[in-house]
Amino acid sequence: MNKKILVIGIAMLIVGIAMAAGGTEYFEDSFKSTSSTHYTEIKATGLNVSGNITVKSGYIVMVDGAVSNSGLVNYSSLSSVKNVTALNSKEQKASESDAGLELFIDLKPGTYRYVYFNSTSTPPEYGHITGSQFDTMAALILGGGFIGIIGFIVMIYGAIKKQKPKNPYAADDPYNIDNIKI
Repeated sequence: MNKKILVIGIAMLIVGIAMAAGGTEYFEDSFKSTSSTHYTEIKATGLNVSGNITVKSGYIVMVDGAVSNSGLVNYSSLSSVKNVTALNSKEQKASESDAGLELFIDLKPGTYRYVYFNSTSTPPEYGHITGSQFDTMAALILGGGFIGIIGFIVMIYGAIKKQKPKNPYAADDPYNIDNIKI
């Protein structure tokens, strides 16, 4: 075992994990700073309407806990959403959708509202982050993952690499093989 290489690998692994965790925490904090779960119900239609989501160029809108019969609608089109069919024709399509998390990327600047027809015990959380916040988060997570993987490989290498044995002879010993001159 080469202890120096092993320690370097462990340090890289720890730094990689910390960077990835920091990127995830940064992402959550950035989203939470603009997110809300406040909805207003329109009794006549059963539609639940979020507060305004003001989108500027480069913003990414996220909805956590998305439910069926829901969507992101431009504020100017909101008055025509009276049923699920109208919602399906007026909603913005999510760029990414997985396990209740929807991402809307490259939206035109403007005001949007997230709406849903279902009654749910926990309303979806909606908010936005800027493109630069997303890039920072992605760089931290991907960079941390890369450093962590390299650190793990270095750590394994350090654990299996044998150390060069120390020469038991003194440097000026005539029987030291390193001092024999031919």
